[in-house]
Amino acid sequence: MKTKLFLLFLFISLTVCAVFADAFVPEFNTMQKLRCDFEETIYNSDNSIVTKNKQFRVFMIDEPYKKIYLQKQPIANVTYYESDKIEFDFQSMTDDFIMMSHVVINRANGENSSVGEITYDNPVFGTRHSKSHGICKIVN
Repeated sequence: MKTKLFLLFLFISLTVCAVFADAFVPEFNTMQKLRCDFEETIYNSDNSIVTKNKQFRVFMIDEPYKKIYLQKQPIANVTYYESDKIEFDFQSMTDDFIMMSHVVINRANGENSSVGEITYDNPVFGTRHSKSHGICKIVN
């Protein structure tokens, strides 16, 4: 009897999961694409410049749910999302380092700025910090 009850419960649970599995799938084809071009400067711990890079990122903006995606990857820690600006914390990882950034996109004038900290796997490089500034434009 316990086995049958357990199997019934398992079947119902799996059926409910299958029915609601696509309930929260974002509709990327209806979202605005926001391309942010920026120049990033990376500094050593003594504030000497290590490098300057020009980069871009493409964000997908989900207005109804107030969510933002880096291409199609959700950004988990959105701290502010309104019509004037979007703020979020962003983490990127490579084989060599982890970078934590706080990004602000001013929606009124399209300005984009961020500050970040880079922690390397190799202690020779120490911890570095970065600052960036750029412009964001809707591309679709």
